[in-house]
Amino acid sequence: MKLIYLIMASLIILALLGCAPRAPSSAVEPAPTPATTPDSAPIPPSERVPRITIDELLQKINSHADILIVDSRIDVEKLFDSGHIIGAIPMPLSTIMEGNWLPPADQEIIFYCT
Repeated sequence: MKLIYLIMASLIILALLGCAPRAPSSAVEPAPTPATTPDSAPIPPSERVPRITIDELLQKINSHADILIVDSRIDVEKLFDSGHIIGAIPMPLSTIMEGNWLPPADQEIIFYCT
């Protein structure tokens, strides 16, 4: 059971690292690269976190997929009441990073932070 929590916590941390600000990208996206290459440094986790589009999220919501949408914006306590994705739960990033919240192991977790 502890292994499941450890795995889920690791996945959450990787997903949250994907919420970190990214440098502006050019109009043309570079080809995917492996996580590490012999001649370069490892690719940061924020670049390896799976991402979905708004349309993909809407499809999951409309198909009643077993997902948990987590609003982890910086000021989620202040922003949540003024607007959020329907069905989302507010969870401060600090709470997650401190290990004070673990997601259910039986659902796909979708974080959003902007």
